[in-house]
Amino acid sequence: MKKRRVLFILSSLLGLTAIVRIFWKELSIELTAISSKQLYCYWSRSNGIVELKQGEWDEEMLIPSRCIFFHNTNCSPPYLTPRQACAVESAAKNNHNLNVFVLFFATDQLSEKSKAFIDILQTYDNVYIRRVHLSTYVIDTPLENWFSINVQEFSENHDWLRKDFHDYIRMLTLWKFGGVALNLNNIIPTSLDELNTFAVAQDNQSADVDVFGVDTSTNFGMNFVNTSIKVIKNINVENYSRYNITRVIVEVLQKLCYEQYDRECKKFTIYSPEKFYSVLPYSRNMDKLMKVMQNAKMIYSWTNYSRDTKADTMATYRIAAKLHCPKIYEYAGNQL
Repeated sequence: MKKRRVLFILSSLLGLTAIVRIFWKELSIELTAISSKQLYCYWSRSNGIVELKQGEWDEEMLIPSRCIFFHNTNCSPPYLTPRQACAVESAAKNNHNLNVFVLFFATDQLSEKSKAFIDILQTYDNVYIRRVHLSTYVIDTPLENWFSINVQEFSENHDWLRKDFHDYIRMLTLWKFGGVALNLNNIIPTSLDELNTFAVAQDNQSADVDVFGVDTSTNFGMNFVNTSIKVIKNINVENYSRYNITRVIVEVLQKLCYEQYDRECKKFTIYSPEKFYSVLPYSRNMDKLMKVMQNAKMIYSWTNYSRDTKADTMATYRIAAKLHCPKIYEYAGNQL
């Protein structure tokens, strides 16, 4: 009886120690950046969106390297525009074998319109809307100390928060789970099942990477994402302005494919904008539109229009939306 009592006490103490350890880790990160107005939401508890909990990743909702992730890392009130909701629905509708996650970082309540979009999206069995509590998201990852030491100084550059930080968090998500990281400004008209470890340039002029994916079920995929995180860890307050996700990936490929001569580098695909993005022609000819959509991985969602092409552009976009995000289209067609 005494032995059982001692074992019970010891196990209780170990459990308490683990809880205290997690608490102090989170608190230490929180104290380093709580003064930054740009970062307040990363440490605040959620108010209306179900929080992502680590244990959830052990359930069937996560299929390792078989997920599509959309990230919204802004601290401004969380929202989804009709076109962003269309992007999520199209990904879910055309990828039944993949689970689709929308990860919010902001803590405020969603607007009524955004709630309506989320209710529609959650009619798909493979869509999950979650809020990320960043101070716990980075714990026990290679970026935990890097984040607590550097991110407050980095955050003084608002453009960095909007773009580079967003991309580093996307890479961290793929380090955790594998899959594909997309942006919320495209219609996904086809299955992304066959994609493994890849990157897509946004345009030919800058060659900046916009979309990327990692298949962590392969040795190369694991090497790629682990090396990417190591490169990010070496970014500091002196050099961070020279880095973006494109440079990170270039350095990784140089190390793996040119310095180490990894034979599996042939498994990495770099897609040109023409082969991955498609811009619908300014035409209402259904034959032309269907041909483009059948060969497209993604359809770019225009945000700027010229006076001459606005009507045709909106018309062709709505045709694509009606086909690939029919529920959002039915609810908000005139807003697309």
